[in-house]
Amino acid sequence: MKKVVYYIKRIFSMNFMEMFKTINKIHNRSGKNRVFIFFDMIYCSYKFLAGYTDYFLFYFEDLTNDQRKTYITRGVNNGYLKTLNDSTYYHFFRNKVEFNQKFKEYIGREYLDLRKTSLSKFEKFLKKHSIIMVKPVDQSGGANVSRITIDKTTNIEKLYEVLLKTKQYLVEDYVRQHKEMNRLCKASVNTLRIVTVRKNNHTTVMLRAIRIGNGIRDVDNFHSGGMYTLFDENGVITKPAMDREGRLYEIHPVSQVAITGFHIPYYKEAIAMAVEASKKIPQVGLVGWDIAITDKGPVLIEGNELPGYDIYQSKIHLSENREGLKPFFDQVIYGEENEKN
Repeated sequence: MKKVVYYIKRIFSMNFMEMFKTINKIHNRSGKNRVFIFFDMIYCSYKFLAGYTDYFLFYFEDLTNDQRKTYITRGVNNGYLKTLNDSTYYHFFRNKVEFNQKFKEYIGREYLDLRKTSLSKFEKFLKKHSIIMVKPVDQSGGANVSRITIDKTTNIEKLYEVLLKTKQYLVEDYVRQHKEMNRLCKASVNTLRIVTVRKNNHTTVMLRAIRIGNGIRDVDNFHSGGMYTLFDENGVITKPAMDREGRLYEIHPVSQVAITGFHIPYYKEAIAMAVEASKKIPQVGLVGWDIAITDKGPVLIEGNELPGYDIYQSKIHLSENREGLKPFFDQVIYGEENEKN
């Protein structure tokens, strides 16, 4: 019954125009009939709780039902969040100022909340920090995040007024990434995405990924033009990076640095930091931690209480059998329940 209710809600919330655009994309890449794709999408949305974006990202048109059922789809992920995450604690992650306060021992940078900062204090901060990142307090996905360089021509009073007007209240010292990470892409801070599950006083690392900027924008977010790939237990990237449109990159398009084979510095320390951070708010058990690497080690950028499941299972990063990560997540999250059922 719950599945039927969820399915009905999804139908009424769908953007059918975007759905048909997605069907055209799938038709163009696969050559399969649009009508077939449409009805197959409807089938997958009920059978596997997969939205049309899931269908597109995971290349469901090429998969058997046995393969499809191994994927973490939107509906499956919602079940994980309902099991592990208490939404009354989400404010610690959604409010970036609260996050910095709660995880202050891991963030490794100074910051200001302009809502509580006078112009004179802002000026003092900028004398100390010539490059800053400005962010909205409560937005995600890299939206409205900018890097600003302060020099003699900067009108600090005007900048102060603009940031207040645009609600970019969080002002942080710019994280200067490790020289190797800078060599990979210097336009943005390239962060590791470590996904953890905290359950029964134990933390399991579910995913090790690296997000890489496209060399143009100031952020590395997958949904803001960046790319991502996975790295192994030795901190080595073993496969090409992929962007939101499915384009693959063996070599970074701007820096021309080889992505495959790149060794991530301080990766062990970054994973250890994610595990320690997961203990701070155990009521939110499924978190995606974004961690930057500096010359002195890892620093925590933010935690995502709704980590995007789409980056877990891209076609290029799965094993040859093209199976998703649902069995692994199910075992860790539901554990003994699975064994009983």
